[in-house]
Amino acid sequence: MIHLYFHFIFSYFKSHLGKVFLNLLSVSLGIALFVSTQINGWKAEKSLIDQTIGFNSRNFIGRYVFTSNLTPNKPEKTILKKISDSLPNTVIVEPELQTKGYFKNEEYQIFSIPTIGKDLITQFNFNLQIKNNDQFPKYIFSKALLSKLNTNGFPLLFHLCNKQISINRSDILEISKDGLFVLMDIERLQNICNLKDNFTSINLIQSQNHSTILYDLPKTMTLENWYYESNEEIKERAGIALGSLKINLTIISLVSVLISFFMVSNIYTGLFISRKIEFGILLSIGGTKLNNFFLFLILSVFMGFIGGSIGVYLGVTISNQNLVKTVSTLTDTMQIESYNDYPIEIILYGISLSIFGSIVSALFNAIKAYNILPIELLRDRDQLTTNSPFFLSKHAILVISLFLILIGFFIGNIKIEKQILPGLAGVGFVIFGFVTLNYILIPYIINGIEKLIKNLNLSPSFYMGIKEVGMESWKNGLIVSTIMLSTSLVFTLSTLTSSYQTSLKHWIADENKSDFSLINEEKLNSGEPGVPIDLFETLKSKNIFLDVEPFFINPKLTLNGKFFTLHVLNFPESLDKNRILVSRNLCFLEKICKGDSITLTTEKKGPVTLEIQEEKEHFFSERGTILIDFQLFKQLYTIEFLNSIRLTLKKDKNYHDGYHLIHNISKEYGLIHLDQIKLGELYLQGMDQVFSVLDTLKITAISISVLSLITSIFYYVKEKSRILAGLKSIGMSLSQLYFLLFYQILFLVTTGITSGIVNSLILSPIVVYGINRNAFGWDLAFTFPVHFVAKLPIIIPIFSAFITIIPFYFVSRMKISKELNYE
Repeated sequence: MIHLYFHFIFSYFKSHLGKVFLNLLSVSLGIALFVSTQINGWKAEKSLIDQTIGFNSRNFIGRYVFTSNLTPNKPEKTILKKISDSLPNTVIVEPELQTKGYFKNEEYQIFSIPTIGKDLITQFNFNLQIKNNDQFPKYIFSKALLSKLNTNGFPLLFHLCNKQISINRSDILEISKDGLFVLMDIERLQNICNLKDNFTSINLIQSQNHSTILYDLPKTMTLENWYYESNEEIKERAGIALGSLKINLTIISLVSVLISFFMVSNIYTGLFISRKIEFGILLSIGGTKLNNFFLFLILSVFMGFIGGSIGVYLGVTISNQNLVKTVSTLTDTMQIESYNDYPIEIILYGISLSIFGSIVSALFNAIKAYNILPIELLRDRDQLTTNSPFFLSKHAILVISLFLILIGFFIGNIKIEKQILPGLAGVGFVIFGFVTLNYILIPYIINGIEKLIKNLNLSPSFYMGIKEVGMESWKNGLIVSTIMLSTSLVFTLSTLTSSYQTSLKHWIADENKSDFSLINEEKLNSGEPGVPIDLFETLKSKNIFLDVEPFFINPKLTLNGKFFTLHVLNFPESLDKNRILVSRNLCFLEKICKGDSITLTTEKKGPVTLEIQEEKEHFFSERGTILIDFQLFKQLYTIEFLNSIRLTLKKDKNYHDGYHLIHNISKEYGLIHLDQIKLGELYLQGMDQVFSVLDTLKITAISISVLSLITSIFYYVKEKSRILAGLKSIGMSLSQLYFLLFYQILFLVTTGITSGIVNSLILSPIVVYGINRNAFGWDLAFTFPVHFVAKLPIIIPIFSAFITIIPFYFVSRMKISKELNYE
């Protein structure tokens, strides 16, 4: 029996190389996209954790953090001893100072690099590396950083704490560790930054001679102005912060996988038809129905494993080449690109998903192989089975399909904060409803077309083409569903990005009415403040400006153990400047709304309770934003730099003089100035980076659907070769044969795209108002790409005509004598 299984599988490989290639290609594309998005999602989360805990080792237990979140702190001299005395000797107490430094490479690209100060002399182990150095290294660079800088000469210019430092190669020790960072002794960093005895955190590290143990003692020990967070809490917070992004990417990549397996299902349908007689032979010589069933499934497992393995390899390659990027306002793209490692679980998930999907794709045809009878030996090989694959009447299936779509739309739009399961369930119901609807509607559509054109003198190729489609409604329904899914994915994602773009434009217009914004370009990518506060005071004294507005952002304000965004600006006179605002998505997601109060531990006044006076639509943070007036903020925190200064010129002043003054100020302070248009482009560019992964998903979905269409027509040419040869023998011209194939492709493409557009009109509100609203709390301005729909009547015939050329090439080379030679 094992010999039979191997013969069945390898004979299929030998005699159907084209089908095997297309099968593996479709599976590989879907799995590659899934694996690459999962790896990049993991890298994004890892980069956030590493930047939080300073790229610590696996022995990191937890840390004490100063409650301000904004500036380093100069703790009491006894605090380190106090913590150390309360813990076992196996735990190392390590102060850490973390800030940002900046490099420019040879292409003048600016890199924002985490710069970490540790007690290297007494705590860090460099025994192996120092043997080859005459003195202790001043700077420790990650290998990825030196590679990223791509410099051929030294010294390197390092911008740190508003100073420019020249670094020679002999000053650098390179270590093989993922991530972009610079490490130096804490005292050196404190001296450079004029922060003597200041820390940003106090880390607890388990000695390498002992296994890592999670201690409860730090949680019970309270320190004034410091709070403790464990390694697990930091990882959990990073997971929550990026959870919605990762889930959305997973959903979209799984839809692409679904599209690929629809194509695979279509391939297995063709396989069953082409090998139906062999199943009958096996039964007639003593085989069992279970043999037929498992023959099909074993082949699907084998194909799934190979396709999944190739897909995993492609996915890892795509991830390593950074062709698909996972970007968030919390993450640094360059940091993500520096990681080469990834969990082995992602590989196992990819292969398991491939095998499972392949089994499900083949299951229906495996059941048909189980139910086949020896009488199939006496049937013509091209005789078609037109029975419904369902055990219900077409009318009942039609009603069920419409019910699934309606119930899916209703469930998908249920609003429950932080819950995307209703949206996922809604998407699943709608897709399943449309798939069954496509199968049911094909005969009705063809009958309707025949009634409309019965009095028209159309080409016989047209009548024959649509009749052939109707005779295999289930198989062609799979093709239509594949095209539908890819079309729906493209239109739904386009709706999502267009809605984001429209909402962002409205937010920019409402929030920024100034003429110019002064920005520190070197710190723009990191989102850190870089415009001196004294410049703000200087500009306020200039008579040429109608308004000088500060703009400060802290994207990692910790409140109740979660990340939020703090936005500082000038409140209008209509608002109470001693109370705060919150974004509407913060109210929706966290239930912190108007009338509630929050407590911030501030630098100058310790814990301060602030009342929320209003909620505001604030299109800036996917986690929620807290807005505070600039004057109140200065009373609570020390501030040296702003993210930007917004300037509005007086209308009665000469515009050229105002622009000249801004230009000179920008040059003097090393800043850049952006007008409203350029500032809007900057925001939109950031949004495009976040959604760049969606463009890759669109291209993949379209590629898979085109492959499915080409594969289907190839099957038609192969399975109908005798019929096509007979038509040629009785005088059908090559042009008529071309149009016979063209009308079939045109029907499938038109039906699939039309179904996809209707499907996207139902799925888009679920994604925008259901999944997106529940995940991020935003109310987006719904924008459907109608302009693209208007172009489809021109695009579809041209696309169909081009696709037809491929199978027509083989038909034109078909030899009549060979095809009509019955065995």
